[in-house]
Amino acid sequence: MGVSKLSGVVRIGLGVSLVVFALAAGFAQRSPWILPFMGAGFTAAYLFGQLRLWRVARNSGKLKRYWLQLPADFAVQLILVSVLYLIGFGFHALTSGQAGAAPFAPGDAIWPLAAGAVASIMGLYVDRIEGKPARWYPEWLMGKDEALEDSARDDLRLLPETVTLQTFFTAPADTVSATEHEAAAWADAYSALTEGLSEDDITRAEARLGRALPDLLIALYRQQNGGSVAGLCIPLPEQVAPTRYDQVILPFGGYNDLVPAESLRTVWDTVTDYADPANPDEAAQFPDGAKAMIVLAQWYRETLFLDYNQPGAPRVGYTDFDRYDTNGNRDTVMWWKDFETFFAALRHYEPA
Repeated sequence: MGVSKLSGVVRIGLGVSLVVFALAAGFAQRSPWILPFMGAGFTAAYLFGQLRLWRVARNSGKLKRYWLQLPADFAVQLILVSVLYLIGFGFHALTSGQAGAAPFAPGDAIWPLAAGAVASIMGLYVDRIEGKPARWYPEWLMGKDEALEDSARDDLRLLPETVTLQTFFTAPADTVSATEHEAAAWADAYSALTEGLSEDDITRAEARLGRALPDLLIALYRQQNGGSVAGLCIPLPEQVAPTRYDQVILPFGGYNDLVPAESLRTVWDTVTDYADPANPDEAAQFPDGAKAMIVLAQWYRETLFLDYNQPGAPRVGYTDFDRYDTNGNRDTVMWWKDFETFFAALRHYEPA
């Protein structure tokens, strides 16, 4: 069964199960106070099924729209479960000749939320197998004047500050607009929440990988062991002063993070998560030289990696291994000669 067919079956199964649950609650004539809890469970299931869009919205300046949409999401789900509950309640009254809701019991809160939790987990699974979204944010969030084909052209603003070791993991919005004293206090508070690697930690990571990491990357790990990075982009080669998202690349992907040192793996290893190199039908999913490519950031198959396939310092590559041209060839890799060159190309940005 293909991925799209499997995800469709799971989504339909989830939807039918939740509908039956709401009808059954009404047919069993549970207390009407069960409805808010069912509404919350249904809303959670819906939101977790759209989690990948939340991640993208965080980096494209659209997250506020999602938060503002939450009350409307809950209201829609509450209306839906209420209608289903009443249908089930009415059907029971017609068939039994009795109509009377039971008193509210603890289970009326627990079971709807438990069902919502299970549906949320399944939603996460579907989100995972469906892959990354095709657009920055879904069509239902766009206004009348926002055409779908322009959804990746939202404005951004490059910030003048140079990306440094100190600001790589630090959101520039928290420091640019602050006074020097406020910025220093914020940096101290932030550093208290993170911990860098020791020399022994780095030695173990390099021994496990069988590769020497670039000095600048080691310096980043000494400061913080991966995790969320600041809003960072790299202008496309032909863009001198980019002002839109389609004029830059976001090398740390929709997750916007650097892989912790203990989780560094090769591109080959990441592909074996879902493909078998011994299977002739799946062997083509393994890029040439994949065993000598160390993944630094990956969002689905959109990958930032160190390439050790040539002598000397590893170069840095960025590509989408799932993207092919019209001739069936893999998407062109964007290269930087070493990690220092890649780091120098990074720019802070924020939504305009």
